[in-house]
Amino acid sequence: MAKYMLTRVTLNVSEVQAGDVLAEDIFVDYRLLAKKDLVLTERIIELLKLRKVESLTVRLPVDSVRVVRDLGATLVKEYEDVFAPLLEKKEVDEYKEKVSKLFMITLENVVHELRYGQILKSMQDAAFVREIFEKILEEKHRYDLLMRLKEWDEYSYVHSFDVFVLGTIFARHLGLPDIETLARGYLFHDIGKVFIPQEILNLKRKLNEDEFEIVKTHTTKGYELLLEHGEVDVAYFARDHHERFAGKGYPNSLCADELSEGVQALQIIDVYSAMTSKRVYHSGYGATDALAVLYRDRQLYNEKFMHKFVECLGIYPVNSVVYLSDNRAAQVELVYDMFPTLPKVKILDEQVSMNLPLNYSIKIIKMIDYRADSFEEIFNLFVEQLIRGEEDSLKIYFNKLIDHLHPKEIVLKIFLPSFRILRLLTREIQTDMKKYKNSINILKKLLEEQISVLYMDYQHEQTTILVIETSLRENFFVKLVQSILYIDKIVPFFINPCDGQRITQLMEHCNVNIAYFISEELTGDKRIRPMREGTFLYYTLADIEELLVSLVGMSMKKFSFEEKMQERLFSTLKA
Repeated sequence: MAKYMLTRVTLNVSEVQAGDVLAEDIFVDYRLLAKKDLVLTERIIELLKLRKVESLTVRLPVDSVRVVRDLGATLVKEYEDVFAPLLEKKEVDEYKEKVSKLFMITLENVVHELRYGQILKSMQDAAFVREIFEKILEEKHRYDLLMRLKEWDEYSYVHSFDVFVLGTIFARHLGLPDIETLARGYLFHDIGKVFIPQEILNLKRKLNEDEFEIVKTHTTKGYELLLEHGEVDVAYFARDHHERFAGKGYPNSLCADELSEGVQALQIIDVYSAMTSKRVYHSGYGATDALAVLYRDRQLYNEKFMHKFVECLGIYPVNSVVYLSDNRAAQVELVYDMFPTLPKVKILDEQVSMNLPLNYSIKIIKMIDYRADSFEEIFNLFVEQLIRGEEDSLKIYFNKLIDHLHPKEIVLKIFLPSFRILRLLTREIQTDMKKYKNSINILKKLLEEQISVLYMDYQHEQTTILVIETSLRENFFVKLVQSILYIDKIVPFFINPCDGQRITQLMEHCNVNIAYFISEELTGDKRIRPMREGTFLYYTLADIEELLVSLVGMSMKKFSFEEKMQERLFSTLKA
């Protein structure tokens, strides 16, 4: 069995082979370049060599001939010799040491090439940011403010530090004046989060409308807190970082000409940091996906600054039109997860695709434009994958579609149109019924996830009674009805058909005067049955299906789904 045992071995980079597995993370210039457990490929090994990585620790079978070339012991001795003088006892400023340690520990948490790209690539950049951080915190009250945020909400602290690092380097890239003041504003832009209840900050789902209104107050409260602590020159960063062009933000609906360039840069950095960071309820966007979302909403930001930020990162999202160092224009076709700064591009004049070379002999010089996929284009790709039954790939498109959509829009713009297309394909083109049912089941899975979110998000103000056989409650149309009722802040109370007395007792208990009976087929001609306690309305699943399809294309304006159900029934009777 010994030959299957593995051991950690440190090898010269020329000794490692494709298929070896990293035994520890690789850091270069304070930046995480590759993570533990990564399976090495020839391409990755070549890239590591280009980054001047000299040795790697990998896991090898204990009987491998390469084990004898372990450099670990030699490296330990060399490190001991180098750092021995530093280990001698010296008097140090404990406060400065504490601040320096805080910087280094937090930096390791945020800096990763997959989201930082070319930012902080050199030791000089890291030293520049570190010096500014330490200078800002020379004032003890600022350290105390930062620790107050850290102790209240760790994520908000790490996010603020992340924005500080990215924003400081970006502001320098833009050539903005007074970098140190900007950096201080970026570091404390979210300080108002200390006033937001922890149970809201730590929610494992998206905020509902009431919770969001509470969170929005962190801007003005942060502004006031900074004023109280004498940070008059940077307090406006806390107040204005959620403002957007054309008055689309909060708290004051400011327009572009009312926002300083420092704030305009912060708005982009803040959103990018939030989207690419890990949270309790999501793992974070990849850099290219986050940039794509920013470009989709480009009207809200300084687009010139967005181009500059992409150039500063060196990570160009798919669909970017770029200018190469060999004077050719190209469009980014594919961004590789592990090495996003070396994408695959299509040369526009020649319509030929190529991977940018590992030695950077040809590289991207600047951003020309971004050809954003429209909602319709992404929706069409989603439906295409839905028809094919490709669950994994369609979820990528689904997540892009629902981002920033109101829950009612998710139902009206995604689920209902998708169903209508599937139904048309089945009825008009005679699509395979087995494929149709599979696609509907996939839609239902996605819908069930949304229903659970809707139930948690909304404070329900009313109830209604749906009389449905248990076997039909998993039906896709019934699930859609349930989701729309939740959005209207109505809890549907399900009950099996039984004697009228039990149903009328439930109606009296819920204080409603209508009960909706839904079945596969009607057993009689009556659609409306008046009762002493109220009225019973009868529908078939086909009725519900037609009603749902009729909602496709409706505007976001508030409507009552119960009113639509009643309208549908009475129009059917008139016909």
